[in-house]
Amino acid sequence: MKKFDFARTAPMPAPVQTAGPTHRTTAELKLRKGAGRHYSVQYLIPQSTPVYLLRVSGLWASVQHGQTFGWLPAQCLERLEAPRRMPQVPVRPVASQSPVGSAAVGGAASAPEVPDEDFIPTHRSTADLNLRKGSGTNYPVLRVLAANIQVRKLDELGTWAKISTGKDIGWVPSAYLARINVSRPSTGIQPMAPTEFTTTVRLNVRKDVGDHFPVLRIIQAGTLVKVNGKLGPWRRILLDQETGWVPASQLQLRYVASTAPVTTTATTLYRGASANYRALAELGAGEQLEVIASRGQWTKVRAGNLEGWVHSSHLG
Repeated sequence: MKKFDFARTAPMPAPVQTAGPTHRTTAELKLRKGAGRHYSVQYLIPQSTPVYLLRVSGLWASVQHGQTFGWLPAQCLERLEAPRRMPQVPVRPVASQSPVGSAAVGGAASAPEVPDEDFIPTHRSTADLNLRKGSGTNYPVLRVLAANIQVRKLDELGTWAKISTGKDIGWVPSAYLARINVSRPSTGIQPMAPTEFTTTVRLNVRKDVGDHFPVLRIIQAGTLVKVNGKLGPWRRILLDQETGWVPASQLQLRYVASTAPVTTTATTLYRGASANYRALAELGAGEQLEVIASRGQWTKVRAGNLEGWVHSSHLG
């Protein structure tokens, strides 16, 4: 059974044989092909990544990261107090499943199982994949994941993705992951009688409570929606065949008056809910209006062909 994980086709330079990394990065850095910002970037190296320092040229340091050679800003490296043994290039396990916690080839121990009590899958594997200890084919294989296994994506580095299976954490090629719809019912929802609101901005309707859930659709500012539930700062709205969630701060209650109000005195119709907005028209006393919405001490009304805001104290 073939396993996919981006095998390299071009011969690579032999890694320097050392006792282990000598320095680590103090920030997220771009590994460049030469000593200067005009050289192309090979990939990003996260903060606190161990590397082996080869030499320093001016403000730049030549380093080895895994089996890749490149240049980093020398001021962004700090020496490791206790160098660790450099990972050896592994041999692919013969068995289809490698028990987590068993000794890996070359004497390096595999990462222990890391249970994820709040495991929520975000992707699925599209092929059989080697789950590796790091973001590269030079890292040991922890286990083999079958196709269509649901996983949670934790991080991404270049063409590699850090994932959790609920028990194990490792790296796989991100090209072989497909996003899935997160399905996790929210708890503690307070039902509401369907109430009409209008959106104040263009916003995303989420599948569940939180910005990390998938977007069902995008609705424009001024859209009339019906709210039938709430949970914390989020509101559940009714869509065509399902429900979605939006922040309560991006909704305003739509008021429908039983009788059309009239102006009790001459007042100004403004573009927004404040006297700081541009004036649209001057309304005389006794003009009949149609209420559209309300915000604080201001009411949005329709006066003929104009829509704007007047101070609520001028309506009766």
